[in-house]
Amino acid sequence: MKYTLPLMLLVLMSVSACSQHSVSKSSNSKSANHDAQTEHDQQISVLDLKAIQPLDTLSNELDQYRVVFVGESHTDYGHHLNQLAVIKKTHYKWGGGLSIGLEMVQQPFQSALDDYIAGRINEREMLRKVEWYKRWKYDFRLYRPIFDYAKANKIPLIALNIPQEVTKRVAKVGIKGLSSKDRALLPKTLDRSNKDYEARLKTVYSMHSHGVKNNSKAFDNFYDAQLAWDEGMAFAAANYLKKYPKRKMVVITGSGHLINREGIPSRLDRQLNNKKHSLVILSSSSIQSNPSSKNADYLLYSPEAKLPPAGLIGIMMGEADRGVIVNSVIDKGAATKAGIQAKDVIIAIDNQTIKETSDVSLWRLDKKPGDKAMVKLLRNNKTLIKTLVLGKPKKHGAFDFSRIHKK
Repeated sequence: MKYTLPLMLLVLMSVSACSQHSVSKSSNSKSANHDAQTEHDQQISVLDLKAIQPLDTLSNELDQYRVVFVGESHTDYGHHLNQLAVIKKTHYKWGGGLSIGLEMVQQPFQSALDDYIAGRINEREMLRKVEWYKRWKYDFRLYRPIFDYAKANKIPLIALNIPQEVTKRVAKVGIKGLSSKDRALLPKTLDRSNKDYEARLKTVYSMHSHGVKNNSKAFDNFYDAQLAWDEGMAFAAANYLKKYPKRKMVVITGSGHLINREGIPSRLDRQLNNKKHSLVILSSSSIQSNPSSKNADYLLYSPEAKLPPAGLIGIMMGEADRGVIVNSVIDKGAATKAGIQAKDVIIAIDNQTIKETSDVSLWRLDKKPGDKAMVKLLRNNKTLIKTLVLGKPKKHGAFDFSRIHKK
């Protein structure tokens, strides 16, 4: 099966945003209108469409850097195909010197990636060992083309992310509250000098602070958690590249870690002697408005791509002492139609033992709408068997893992 997409590469140029200007009713309205027009005119940039080029023209540029970052919106399949296209280009240029850095896998699970590439374990065993559906949770099918290509070509996959337990700890007590073991996952020197980075995080924090205002300590810990995330991934990549000085790396990660080079890229460059060692590539849809050369080195424009719809169970689930508890069922969903109820405990599906929510996600990985399954469950200390017919998303590409809620 081929995963490539025709891509077009566009050198970043600033474009103007749509804006509205109110009309002054004062005697100075003409002057105000003139000032507004002047300000608007100064923000207009011209994009030369004749400058659009195919991805092949980037080959020589790719060869000049040790690291190429390719961003993503996690649920956008087209972004992952763009990442694969860049990986293929760099593999062609770099050959056996290529490694792929992953935000999706946390550092303690590196051995599972090594075993997968070496052929010692299969895909499902790898997903279970890296705790994909506990920690990353996004549909693995989005990433499968990249993993398949890496395995087929024996390209090392490198776990870059710090353990989520560490970021959660930092969010509570700050970096200063870390144990010496956890602090060792981060470089000795952390860069807090970028005010634009801090301002962007303040904006994000204000959107998710649930009404908590003027809590500087809470924001400081939030900032520390994000800083630890970016510095930790940069630190892991830098240590790998120092250990293997002849290797190069393509890093696939969320675009938020790359935008304006403020997250991982600038920190990696700092840890590799303060030179620009990396190139940043984003998909065009990652830029909401007003793109500029500050955002990245290149934007990729490509056709939209979607995964085939996944079969849905239609439950909210959580961990239980034995099996998985159904916290609630979706009205008119597949589980409701099968007679599955809230507070039921699922202990097996198609004779596969279910011990935790990730077991359900792994079972459902390649299931399609209309697929049938036999669900074994406990209800009021009685064992029941229900026939489940998986449903389909109301909107194609909808995100659902049989949603996970804590018990």
